[in-house]
Amino acid sequence: MAVDIKVSIDKKFDVACSAKKAFDQLVDVASTVTMFPKLDKIVDLGDSVWRWEMAKIGAAGISHQVKYTVKYSNNGSSTIDWNPAPGEGNATVSGGWVITAKGDKACTIGFRSTGEFEMPVPRLMKGIAEGIVKSEFDGQVSTFLDRIKAKLES
Repeated sequence: MAVDIKVSIDKKFDVACSAKKAFDQLVDVASTVTMFPKLDKIVDLGDSVWRWEMAKIGAAGISHQVKYTVKYSNNGSSTIDWNPAPGEGNATVSGGWVITAKGDKACTIGFRSTGEFEMPVPRLMKGIAEGIVKSEFDGQVSTFLDRIKAKLES
């Protein structure tokens, strides 16, 4: 039996680099997502479609690996979006980046992501699983954004 767990995150942070430098980094999917914690692998399926495969996690005798496929798009200068694409997976994820210049050497980056994850747990454990998934998601995204900021400011 499986349950669906929904998560959502929306954060903004200031970076001491140009909006162009931030966009050039974030639009490079292969380079950017390698900074995401607990990523097992990212697979380029072509046509701006990528499959994310997270590291397997386990607790209480349950082992699970999140996989999902997304298609990236951008406006060429300040926004990058990803939306669910057909393919393998047990999750649907969407989100994006919005980069706002604050002068020549500073910008604000907005990050948003929502996901629905199919978890192999009994319905009675949904509340516990939901708390664990949300905590993991928030922690991983926070680490990811810290790594992005550090790379952009180096």
